[in-house]
Amino acid sequence: MLTRRRVLALGAGAAAVLGGALSCGAAPAHRSGPPATDDDLPRLSGAPLATGTVHDVRAAGATGDGRTDDAVAFARALASAASGDTVRVPAGTYRLVLPRPLAVPEGVTLAGDPGRTTLRVAAGVTGAIAPAGDDVTVDGLEIVRADDAETVLLHVGQVARLTLSRLVLAGATDVTDAFCHGIQLGVDGGVSTDLVLRDCLLHRLTYGLYQANESTAVTVGVTVTGCTFARNANTDLEFNSPSGSFRRVRVGQCTFRDNDSPGFAVGIAFCADVVVSGCTMTNYRMEAVHVEDWSSDVTVTGCRFTACGLREFAHIQIISGSSRVTARANAHDATMNTRAIALVNALAGGSGDTAGGRDVVPPSAVTVAANVFRCSTAVTAVSFHGVRGGSITDNRVEGIAPADAVDLDGATGVQVR
Repeated sequence: MLTRRRVLALGAGAAAVLGGALSCGAAPAHRSGPPATDDDLPRLSGAPLATGTVHDVRAAGATGDGRTDDAVAFARALASAASGDTVRVPAGTYRLVLPRPLAVPEGVTLAGDPGRTTLRVAAGVTGAIAPAGDDVTVDGLEIVRADDAETVLLHVGQVARLTLSRLVLAGATDVTDAFCHGIQLGVDGGVSTDLVLRDCLLHRLTYGLYQANESTAVTVGVTVTGCTFARNANTDLEFNSPSGSFRRVRVGQCTFRDNDSPGFAVGIAFCADVVVSGCTMTNYRMEAVHVEDWSSDVTVTGCRFTACGLREFAHIQIISGSSRVTARANAHDATMNTRAIALVNALAGGSGDTAGGRDVVPPSAVTVAANVFRCSTAVTAVSFHGVRGGSITDNRVEGIAPADAVDLDGATGVQVR
């Protein structure tokens, strides 16, 4: 049975409305390493943002030649900007050696030319870029880990109304063993509100977005839309913080793909009010969506799962006291699965204590409704073990006999139709 994998710790001690922002390349010929993006992944496009007074990093001394360290010029341009202003990063490749993160002041937009501005960063675990106040926007940049040090690209403390849009975050985890996380939330504790990640590509990172186990932060209002997550070395979106929590999370119209790791597309733990909708999830070793540790009011709807849970567990796994979890109107293609899994699997989920320190108990009030399950003979459509209350209704199952579609073991108060 499964217990939650802990978030990688940092260092040695701890673990827009922008239409047409992404367009796909034609050929799937892969090339590895920064700053290139695989040819089958989206490309950024569109006009650069510009509001208020524009401060150009070139005017502050940046060269954009890919060789000169432009970190001082970036810091100078950012320091000159006031709330409502834009720090402009024209097309080019900027080498940044950063002993500390570039601080984006409150109310400032840091904007590149989408698809043409690359930051090659050598930065530590304190991050390459950090918002230094509320109402910050970072847009139109390709931010690439350029060395083999352990790194975080965006380091986010207590903030309100942070927008990250039209970014490429690339971690080069295919060419170095050192971790590189894309976005770390909750580094200061406190309450953060209204974070938006929109029209971005996050690839070859360790975790795409996460909040460390030790963080006491409460993050309220996270919206992730129109993003692509590909070939990451652990979970793409890790909404999990046993010392803190996430509330009101919305993940919509995103693509998750090609993750041969012990992680998930979306990991949900210690969360309340989460909706994952209209997403495509393809080629995952483990379950694509994982719900645990007393998470409540979680809905997965209108998503398409193909070739997920290829090694073990599920397409959607629900464990450890989670309640009021709904899987509705999703399409599950398990015709490529050769191992015995349940596509929607609800069970206690382990033995002893979870990483968060709570006793493991079965989920309750789980609803599986109006889904389409295309099954190989190795799989079961739905499994409820010990679940208390809920329903399995109006689903369509193809490829296996009706008697093999549902596995109920110790479940009570569950309606099956």
